[in-house]
Amino acid sequence: MKKLLIALLLLTIFTASCATTETPVPTPGITLAGTLRPYPSDTPTPTLIPTDYVSPSPVPSATATPTPIYYSVQEKDDMYGIAFRFGISPEVLMTANPTVNPRFMGVGTLLLIPITPQVETESTPTPTLTPTPAYPFSKLHDPVCYPDGSGGLYCFILVENNTDQAFENVSGTITLFDEESNTNLSEFAIMPLNILPAQTSLPMIAHFAAPVPEAYSLEFSVDVVLPVPDNDTRYTEAVIDSKSITVSQDGRSATISGQVGMADQQASAESIWILAVAYDGDGQVVGLRRWEAQAALKPAEKQSFQMTLYSLGRGIERVELNTEARPKTQ
Repeated sequence: MKKLLIALLLLTIFTASCATTETPVPTPGITLAGTLRPYPSDTPTPTLIPTDYVSPSPVPSATATPTPIYYSVQEKDDMYGIAFRFGISPEVLMTANPTVNPRFMGVGTLLLIPITPQVETESTPTPTLTPTPAYPFSKLHDPVCYPDGSGGLYCFILVENNTDQAFENVSGTITLFDEESNTNLSEFAIMPLNILPAQTSLPMIAHFAAPVPEAYSLEFSVDVVLPVPDNDTRYTEAVIDSKSITVSQDGRSATISGQVGMADQQASAESIWILAVAYDGDGQVVGLRRWEAQAALKPAEKQSFQMTLYSLGRGIERVELNTEARPKTQ
């Protein structure tokens, strides 16, 4: 019994020693050396501007402004005639007046003329021409050119057709050779009418925009010329009655008026053109003007017309009129 008590006492002591709770050893925390940095962003750091900073303003450069020239539209005026009067192209005049409708200009409408008017000019000296091949019509005259008011150049090439054959779509190319820089400029030359009738002379016209060389030579070629088939029905004959041509005292302009109708009183026309060509005393073309009917022409009907033609060169000596009409299709 004594031995049993001793055994129980030893067991109790051993169990107590095993149940003793150990005090945990604290784990030291990890400390990163250095200073934490924020994650870099894509936004650049703004540059600080002092509060007394004044942003510099660009200083405009002084530009000499020419006195603008305006023209008051008169009765029977149109954009084409006004442009020729001042020696500029219709495109230049329309560009300078973008708010004006060329077909609905009222009397008194002010147009900005983007040039300084020039005094009477002579045509350029006879240029050196490269020989051209033979053409089906009779004669191709040397080009005559006149400066316009914007630094460009108008060139006319008179085509004589003394044959009994009519031609159409007559067109070509004029090339200006700059004798100083050895470069060249080329422009199309066209006839104001589609048809070059038999036994008729009509000019082709080309315009060179500014700038053009001061010293140049010219070369011209006809690129297209087509014979009009016999019994062609695309065109019909129109005639002018009560024709009146009055050249101004200084020869700078001519006023043309009259009535136009069909040669066949039973025929009607979808469109009618009248081309007026002005010549100086030497027979050189100095200007042209084309009138277009505003409405179709009925059988036996006549339309009155009036236009003013201006010279780009010397005084007008004579004016020739030609017509072109297309029949009205049913």
